[in-house]
Amino acid sequence: MLTPRLDMVLKNVTTDFVADIGTDHAYIPIELAKKGVRVVATDVNAGPLRSAEKNVRKNALSVTLLKGDGLFPIPFVKEIIIAGMGGELIKKIIKDGFDKACSARLLLQPMNSQAELRKFLMENGFSIEKEDLAQEGRKIYNLIVAKKGTSPLPSAEIDLHLPPALYKHPIFPVLLEKKEREFSKQFIGLSKSKNGGSCELKRLEGLLSDINRLKEL
Repeated sequence: MLTPRLDMVLKNVTTDFVADIGTDHAYIPIELAKKGVRVVATDVNAGPLRSAEKNVRKNALSVTLLKGDGLFPIPFVKEIIIAGMGGELIKKIIKDGFDKACSARLLLQPMNSQAELRKFLMENGFSIEKEDLAQEGRKIYNLIVAKKGTSPLPSAEIDLHLPPALYKHPIFPVLLEKKEREFSKQFIGLSKSKNGGSCELKRLEGLLSDINRLKEL
């Protein structure tokens, strides 16, 4: 049984030819293969690939396992999953394999730097098609679904952290509280610092004001 964050990724797959980058134990590829989806799973390290191969064999399924960095080992596929990595690393993977990324629907699950990843996608010719959330205990996980297209940058920074597409999501209030704690912690820490920049304090103050506005909606 998949965890909620992995199940969220699985439920958003829509095609029959998928690559899973940094597959680890190949949990998602195994579930996809059970449904008849053609799957290529990669990892940069041999250890996770051995675990993946063991799990694939145990389930008597067909999954292509490839060792390599980012998108380099994979063919051109219909969908690319990059889950469980930092947002900056996901950006690098897309940059380094840009042609393959542009040809596929991207299912991205950044563990951090979500706003930076959204901004990168919008500035580099991708359209954000869908946003989703999953919760495991106290942790909230984002899923950003993107494809080649046009998504103009929002006029307000808060929309990069808390996209309007998520407002009606059942878990959105939890994400809102999480972001409020995050920005409040940064604001308090910077206020106490001798090197605290007034511009950054003003930015954080503005984000917290936006969050209070959203809480009232």
